[in-house]
Amino acid sequence: MSLAALGATWLAQGDGYRHRPEALAASEAAIGLISDSLSALPFRVYQEGEAGRVEVAGHPFLRLTRRGVAGGRLTFPGFVSWLVRQALTYGNGLAKIESDGRGVVVDFLPIPWRGVSVEVSDAGRIIYVCSGDGLFAPRGQTVRLLPHEVLHLRCPTDDGLIGVAPLARARAASEAAVEIDATSRALWKNLTKPAYVLMHEKSISEGAAARLKRQFEGLIGGSGKGKGVLLEEGLKFEGVEIQSAESAEALDSRRFTVEEIARVFAVPTPLIGSMQGATLTNVAHLRVHFAQSTLSTWARRLEAEMARALFSDDEIERMSIEVDLSGILRGDAETRFKSWDVALRYGVLTVNEVREAEGYGPMPAVVPERET
Repeated sequence: MSLAALGATWLAQGDGYRHRPEALAASEAAIGLISDSLSALPFRVYQEGEAGRVEVAGHPFLRLTRRGVAGGRLTFPGFVSWLVRQALTYGNGLAKIESDGRGVVVDFLPIPWRGVSVEVSDAGRIIYVCSGDGLFAPRGQTVRLLPHEVLHLRCPTDDGLIGVAPLARARAASEAAVEIDATSRALWKNLTKPAYVLMHEKSISEGAAARLKRQFEGLIGGSGKGKGVLLEEGLKFEGVEIQSAESAEALDSRRFTVEEIARVFAVPTPLIGSMQGATLTNVAHLRVHFAQSTLSTWARRLEAEMARALFSDDEIERMSIEVDLSGILRGDAETRFKSWDVALRYGVLTVNEVREAEGYGPMPAVVPERET
């Protein structure tokens, strides 16, 4: 039984042209914001012990974060950004897991979702059928992979197997955005050929009128826009202003579609460039809200999927992966240092732990005196 790869939403327009989701500026900004924000966060590995949770600094996964993936062709932040972007665009991000002879994961090979179909065997086994792109497999070769051989990051799913992309769920909003974008482009093209009326004292034939219209539009449109035209034999020109109301309405509609797309991706509009009503204070709070609501959700999905891919059945009971959101959640510098002050006063953290979180080295044993 074959399952359709839901989520790879291509939005049809009346003229037959089809838009990819990221062709819309608002959706590209939202997808980029989420994927790039997650790629910039540190990943940590923890192990549960008798003394509590302890960070594991030498885990093989951390070598991947430093060395990169796909044979070193892609940095780890670049891989995370690509994986999340695939999931947001197509509903699913997929990578092949490469392991050594001991079963330790040593690499991830990105698999573009557009070349993937999913099948379920009669025995209920899930099979990923992937077309080689020359990187994870030779071009043209078909590779069949099982769930334990892949890292599969999904959007929310309807069937438990295939994720559905945000724009595929909110199809009405995405189709409206495409139509409004097309309308705006048509209005812009019309502005290069202003609406007008040509008047003549005498009656002219239909053929002469068509020829005059064609010649006149060639003069005032395109490269001739803005240049003067000499009218002869009593010909009069009168411009007709019909664009302003339509242009204003189209502009308001575009603003509304930006808000709609932002809602679909759970992104505050000021963070994707719509600064209407934004202030420095509320944008700072919106960043924290964005981290708490949107980024934390995607971080948990990444953590769970990477833990499934990286840890054995025995290890997964006592080990975990964490995407560290603390830097974003603490907000601006003033807020962070106030929270550090509380943590230091109550003995929750040491000075060196605070310095490490802020990107500084340990406090030297002997603090040199400052010159006055």
